[in-house]
Amino acid sequence: MQSSGGVFTFNEARKKPVFMVESGPAAGVISASYLGNHLGYKNNISFDMGGTTAKVGLIRNGSPQVTKDYEVGTAAKAGVGAQRGGGYPIRTPVIDLVEIGAGGGSIAWVDSGGILRVGPQSAGADPGPACYNQGGNAPTLTDANLVLGRLSPNSFLGGEMKLDIKAAQKVIKEKCADPLGMDPVEAAYGIIEIANAAMVNALRLISVQRGYDPREFVLIAFGGAGPVHANRLAQEIKMPLTMIPMSPGTTSSLGLLVTDLKHDYSITMITRTEKLDVSVVKQNYQALEHKARTTLDREGVSTEAMNFLWQVEMRYVGQSFELTIPLSSNNFNSNELKRILKEFHQEHDRAYGFSAPAEPVEFVNLKLTAIGQIAKPKFRKLKLVNGDLDSALIEKRPVYFAERQGYVDCPVYDRYRLSVEQTVEGPAIVVEMDSTTVIHPSHKIKVDEYGTLLLSPKNSAESSTVG
Repeated sequence: MQSSGGVFTFNEARKKPVFMVESGPAAGVISASYLGNHLGYKNNISFDMGGTTAKVGLIRNGSPQVTKDYEVGTAAKAGVGAQRGGGYPIRTPVIDLVEIGAGGGSIAWVDSGGILRVGPQSAGADPGPACYNQGGNAPTLTDANLVLGRLSPNSFLGGEMKLDIKAAQKVIKEKCADPLGMDPVEAAYGIIEIANAAMVNALRLISVQRGYDPREFVLIAFGGAGPVHANRLAQEIKMPLTMIPMSPGTTSSLGLLVTDLKHDYSITMITRTEKLDVSVVKQNYQALEHKARTTLDREGVSTEAMNFLWQVEMRYVGQSFELTIPLSSNNFNSNELKRILKEFHQEHDRAYGFSAPAEPVEFVNLKLTAIGQIAKPKFRKLKLVNGDLDSALIEKRPVYFAERQGYVDCPVYDRYRLSVEQTVEGPAIVVEMDSTTVIHPSHKIKVDEYGTLLLSPKNSAESSTVG
């Protein structure tokens, strides 16, 4: 898996391993993109929350956003929005990600000024949260969710792992509540809200900071902890629709199976647009394409399965940053130049809030992405079962919701027993082997034909305008 979202062979990986730096998080965004496209939503924000980090990526018009503004080795967490200049810049294509230290194992602590904080330190998997009973003695997000009733002590990992709620209550009381003079439940809720605030900020960084309105996107939440927090995040940032795929804990790995072979090539050509020689531009693209075809041929890709995307990096003369503009077809002439100039000004206005059509523009790099299409798995449709919700009910237990000023007697459902087209109104909990979905009182979920949970506010029709 490459950081850009494509896969490549072991031989190619040996030649350019730097292309794999962010391969894991990239796979999650690719998986979200594939799911969104399959269900008819082209504009999405992926939200991947695991044990140590939360990662968000933006998908526009069916394709993840790709950047070359990336550093590794920084003291801060890697990703767009992190502090620049503290690490090593990587100028290879990387899926545009914001990554923060907020996961199920993130440790809650009180600083010297008496302020409650969460992360970036993590308890990891060993010893893990205190409730795992494996020697962990620090309060974590998982412990807080357990105290609030959002995780089941008996249904975790399909019932294979029992969680110790008393151990979770003890560490939250001793390490957070007592030093702050708070009630342990109040402290647990504070831990969750502090983490949520950090994740909402990450969602704004990937959308608002890029010039996009998150309310026009669908949130796709996965990872073991993603569905636990997704509803609250969508509510805070006013995203109208959230999708929870089947098996959220393994959604990232699906990205490896639903992408294509991909290779990126570029050639520098710093030239003002009014001085461009159209024939030279075409020759450069054709040379890149010839090189790409040779590589794909070597990997056994048939001619019919090859596809080439021509792009150009452009900027106003004097700028030190570029915008990538795609060519509408693999051809370059004077009419195409006029079109991409117009699109460049529009994209600059969207990204930075202004454009200057009277200013001179220059080409910087000609880029070509070679794609070798490979077979992909298909989503399995669920059988239409006319069961009622009671058949999926596991138990009822108290769950804390601030909207209700305390604990609510909340139904807990087995996701595997929910039927197509069934609707579950919040407050409710849906559990499965690798994750838990929390549905807040003002929201509901509907199960689609592939088992995806479509989460939206109760007072709105299922949105067909977003995405």
